[in-house]
Amino acid sequence: MAFTSGSQSSASPAPIQPSARKEPSLFIIHAGEDKESFVRPLHSALLGQKLHEDEIFFDEKSINTGENISDKITSTLASESLKLVVIVMSKHLLDKYWPRLEYELSLTHHKKFYPIWLDQNTDKFQAFGREVGRRFPMLKKTRAHRIQYDNIAAKITDVAIEISEQLLSDQCTPGTKRKRQTSEQSMEVIGQIEDTSEGQIHIETITQDQETVEDMTAVKRPKLNKHDELADKLEDTKTGSEKITPLQAAKPPPEQRKLKDIPMRDYQMELAKPALDGRNTIICAPTGSGKTRVAIKITRDHLEDAQEGAGADARRRVVFLVNKVPLVEQQYNAFREYLSPKYDILPLSGEAAADIPVGETLPDYDVIILTAQVLENALRDELITLDTFSMLIFDECHHCQKNDPYNAIMTRYIKQKVEKSGTRLPQIIGLTASLGVGKAKSLKDAVEHILKACANLDAEWISQVVEHRDELQIYNQKPDEETMAVSGRIEDPFADMINTIMDDIEKTLATEASKHLTPEELKPPRQREKQAYEQWVVALARKSATLKDDAISRTIHAATTHLRKYTDALAINADARTKDALQYLDKFVTGLQNEGFDGTDEDLVKHFIEARGKLQEYAADPKYSNPKLDQLKYLILKAYAEKPDSRCLLFCKTRALTIALLTWMQEDPALCKLNPGRLVGAGASESTGGMTQNQQVELLELFTTGGRKIVISTSVAEEGIDIAKCNFVFRYDYVGNEIGKVQTRGRGRAEGSKSVLIAGREGGNVLKEKLNTIRERLMEKAMLQVWHMQREKHGDFKKEVQRLQKESKKERDLAKALKELERKTKKVHGRGMKLLCVKCKEFACNVSDFRKIKEVHHVVVEKSFSQRIKINPHPPKKIDDWEMNGKVCCKNCRQDWGIQMVYRKASFPTLKIESFVLEKPDGTRLTCRKWKKAPFDVEDITPDDISGMLTTPEEDSEEEEEMYY
Repeated sequence: MAFTSGSQSSASPAPIQPSARKEPSLFIIHAGEDKESFVRPLHSALLGQKLHEDEIFFDEKSINTGENISDKITSTLASESLKLVVIVMSKHLLDKYWPRLEYELSLTHHKKFYPIWLDQNTDKFQAFGREVGRRFPMLKKTRAHRIQYDNIAAKITDVAIEISEQLLSDQCTPGTKRKRQTSEQSMEVIGQIEDTSEGQIHIETITQDQETVEDMTAVKRPKLNKHDELADKLEDTKTGSEKITPLQAAKPPPEQRKLKDIPMRDYQMELAKPALDGRNTIICAPTGSGKTRVAIKITRDHLEDAQEGAGADARRRVVFLVNKVPLVEQQYNAFREYLSPKYDILPLSGEAAADIPVGETLPDYDVIILTAQVLENALRDELITLDTFSMLIFDECHHCQKNDPYNAIMTRYIKQKVEKSGTRLPQIIGLTASLGVGKAKSLKDAVEHILKACANLDAEWISQVVEHRDELQIYNQKPDEETMAVSGRIEDPFADMINTIMDDIEKTLATEASKHLTPEELKPPRQREKQAYEQWVVALARKSATLKDDAISRTIHAATTHLRKYTDALAINADARTKDALQYLDKFVTGLQNEGFDGTDEDLVKHFIEARGKLQEYAADPKYSNPKLDQLKYLILKAYAEKPDSRCLLFCKTRALTIALLTWMQEDPALCKLNPGRLVGAGASESTGGMTQNQQVELLELFTTGGRKIVISTSVAEEGIDIAKCNFVFRYDYVGNEIGKVQTRGRGRAEGSKSVLIAGREGGNVLKEKLNTIRERLMEKAMLQVWHMQREKHGDFKKEVQRLQKESKKERDLAKALKELERKTKKVHGRGMKLLCVKCKEFACNVSDFRKIKEVHHVVVEKSFSQRIKINPHPPKKIDDWEMNGKVCCKNCRQDWGIQMVYRKASFPTLKIESFVLEKPDGTRLTCRKWKKAPFDVEDITPDDISGMLTTPEEDSEEEEEMYY
């Protein structure tokens, strides 16, 4: 890394006139930690140089509420008006997701850089330079303006002056010289760090002529001396003598690309050997044993073994697939440590993939780390083919089954292998801590399940640690496990009162609906905390929706809605505080009163209003505290008392419960000191408790560094999250299957780790945990049997795998034929059907008004439909190649109908089938919970459909008052 600190002019240049178009000409890349101390003062100083605020892209000023962050950044960096990118280099910036994305987009669009090294005085200049060079190779030999942290105030104006000068220089004729105004004749020494031929770092002193400087086109490709190969490469790119991308041009010369040695233990080499021999392999080893490092070793050997001089078609490219967004960043950092800068690595997940041409981008990289759905989408849309890659690595490969994206990719792979024999296909590597046993009840069934996993991944070998098991046990100690059964509250007057309200509603239902439903249908299960009760409520709601008596149907619909909310409140009260359950009900009632509140709802809400005073008393009384929470608090505080630097993961069942537990901790004087955070999936919106990808990455960074010492998570952190210091795993009534048991236990990576299940004595999870332990032992026996089978009878092993592959193909072919038959049947039976609102029974649309986008999105293409809906604005959320920007509800009763999506610049209402009643031409009614079960066929969308939904400005202004209010 070659950063230099140069003499700065103190005289102001001629003021820059505000741009008439008021589009950004300057973009500031920075870390959030440097915003207060440096970037805000820099922004103010730039405004002092007569730059208009609109000409400076500074995130907190340039991105408005409701705007899509990714879209705004991408479009700005692609704009021709943007002339200069200021990148503020500090230790905070190095591993940030957004700054790196902004840097790479700047490269893609050939933007000029103005680097600033924000020296925090404790930085080791040489070490810091190397780190910057690894992460931002384009800046390897770029002159940077060095500012010491304690001297920002004195230097900020000089920096703003130089930046504004460089913006002015872009308006000059290329190749001309400009005089720099200066108040001093002295020259400062510029310290330049360079790599010597021996790979050592030294500081070379050079001087700069202050009277004359080159036109600042050199900022983009500075040539400090004749040995600057980067500048030469970029010059070739400009003149057309060699067609290379900016990323390729940024590669350091060979002598600077020596890779760090990969430390491998004997058991890790044992795991890697079958894959290094070229076999399709499943690597099965405990969490924390270093499977990712094994994958990196396999990847590097695979890339280094590529034949030199081979054509472009023979280039080796490795794809590392993950099943959760937070793992992209984590695995990218792991691969970069041992493969960068020699090999180009691209991290990619859904949010970022929506903004780039995937088919054109992926082949430019040696290693691509991405979520499986991104690759499956690209394969489905024929943007790329499997033979583009030479190796596919599936992280957490036990997911390769049924409808998972992993299995969709491998189904394509096996189909191509069978139908196009001789086609070059990538080598397959799977990584997992446990393949599980599925629904197996015997050893034979368990072996069959494991062989099925091999069939799905086309694996000819399962690699396990056998010969070096003793070494594995030294480095990979199994965390201590404990199950704590906790009894519920001795007295629970809140639950008693809620149950009384539910009794009253059930009695009203039995009376009102007795003429339309049977006594058996109206009889509720006795235990409301069991799943059977919720199933009864759902079935009753669906049955009532088909009644022709709309008044009774509305009554039952409202009553079942209230019963479901009260059931949720009982569950929250059982797991969290009574206060949280009461707040949940308050939110529900307030929402009802604000949207679509009618006489039926009013009668039902009276139950709650009359009881609320007493419920408030119970929620505030400490004697009704939750024993499970009391036990959890004791264990957490005990853990941190024994080891203050502990990291704790707390698993729970739902997003709603993560919010309740986080609020409890934040309000507790002792627990709040741990600065707790929550981690959930990116699939849901923030308004429903979801997180953005950036929020996930930031949370994990804080957890790793100790900024947050405890994280409350759903299953999103169950697999793959690597926190070396995590030494406590608490499962709060959280029990999955035997795979989940292995995975959650394995999150504890530190020495002396502990995994504790805190479960209600009455809930059944204690028994379920014992059954998982039995299944885990069954899996170990089955894995050992498969190990012997593949060594002693490998021919039989391969035959079994091939048999299972053929059976899978027959099942897929049968399913395809049945689906086609079903489609034809639906086409006939669905004629004349229409959709009515499930709540108020108002007409919504005809089934012929629907079209299907990419098999999953069912949209309405009838333009008068807009007169029957209300669209509530929603913060834009980009997914794949479409964007969600609104919530669609019934104009009459405010029932939630679905979302509004933007696809190819056209807006489409996208509906949920469960929000409607289907009415046949003869008047009979039915309901449907999933689109795939809909009794009518939906045609694929056409270009004409899309054109018809493009709104003209005149139409937009006419409809705005009707749709948005």
